[in-house]
Amino acid sequence: MNRCTSELLESFMLDYGWVFSREGDGLWKTGFRGDDQTFPLSIIMTDNIISFVIQPFVDTEIDWDSCSEVSRLLLEFNARIAMAKFSLSEEGRIELSLDVLNSSFSYDSFLLTMGLLGHYADTYYDEILSDLDLINSRYSESFNLLT
Repeated sequence: MNRCTSELLESFMLDYGWVFSREGDGLWKTGFRGDDQTFPLSIIMTDNIISFVIQPFVDTEIDWDSCSEVSRLLLEFNARIAMAKFSLSEEGRIELSLDVLNSSFSYDSFLLTMGLLGHYADTYYDEILSDLDLINSRYSESFNLLT
């Protein structure tokens, strides 16, 4: 099977009407506007996988004291979505990613991938923010009781 090349992926983005920058070998930066939010997108290509990663999905740094609750929250969201995954970066930022096989990746695959990623981003953004507010306020309230 033919795998997607850097040039082919760039042609997909151009055909889609996107502005992007190539940041290195197998790495592109771009973004898209959802219903209410703009999402920064990194596309990372290897020989086998193409990863589409919204970094950060939520523009906040997670308090590591609440990491276990945030992790539980993200696992619950991951159980509800089939094709993408939420994760925490080393910096404590929430990311949303979708990985696809590089072999036979076509323009139709690109459109489907972007549609799914946009759908999940729009569907879960407000809910995650709301849940994070509950977690953060609960921790700050507990902290205030101790001081």
